[in-house]
Amino acid sequence: MVLETAERLGAANFPATPLEDAGLRDSAEALRRLAFFHAEEPTPALLAALRQSPAGRGPLALDRDDALQAAALVDEVVSDLPERITRRCLAPLAADFTAIHHGGDVRAYPTEGPWMDERVRAEAAASLQRWRTGLETELRRAPFDRLPDDHVAVELALLASLLDRGRAADAVRFLDRHPLRWVPNFCSRVATRCREPFFAGIAILTNAHLDHLRDRLGAVCNMPRSGEDEADIRRRRWTEGRFPRACTCES
Repeated sequence: MVLETAERLGAANFPATPLEDAGLRDSAEALRRLAFFHAEEPTPALLAALRQSPAGRGPLALDRDDALQAAALVDEVVSDLPERITRRCLAPLAADFTAIHHGGDVRAYPTEGPWMDERVRAEAAASLQRWRTGLETELRRAPFDRLPDDHVAVELALLASLLDRGRAADAVRFLDRHPLRWVPNFCSRVATRCREPFFAGIAILTNAHLDHLRDRLGAVCNMPRSGEDEADIRRRRWTEGRFPRACTCES
């Protein structure tokens, strides 16, 4: 009930936090970039842009071990591509994107619904509809207009829109109510089951940015995480001695 009330009220009782004051402009841009990687298969234009603005620099860069290693992995894949990037040389990436996002081959499920208990799916879907109120202009732009409301890319885009409006407290609530309940599991499964290292890197970067953003927003809004112990922190930061890389897991 408390969460539902907060979703309906939006920012009414919480003044907007200027992005510059919270240092969150880069976070919003990083979320948008990650959303595009989850929304559509890699194209020559997308990879050429990544070559010009590597993951290890700019908005996608984070100074923490998992993000640094993931960014290096993504940038290594891009640097190994031919000088002229064509759809043919991206065929393995396209096939793996289909396996992750459309074929169900890695059982990753890029939408929230399958990760939820059946009895709460309708409630979660209704919650997402409330969060979308006032943000439809951004969320109906390509490529998000053709994706389900609970798709990982759409939720990342929604979160970026909240940050654009300085709605830091709402962004915390949205993170806790939606992405952080399932996206880390999605990213973990992609990182350890995909075939192309590129997608392992993108998955780990996504998890790292959400985790980092939650900590930053929690500090800005005085809204710490609740009920978390050291084991939880290790799990969400991939620090148990095994950096996930691409594999061909069968299960």
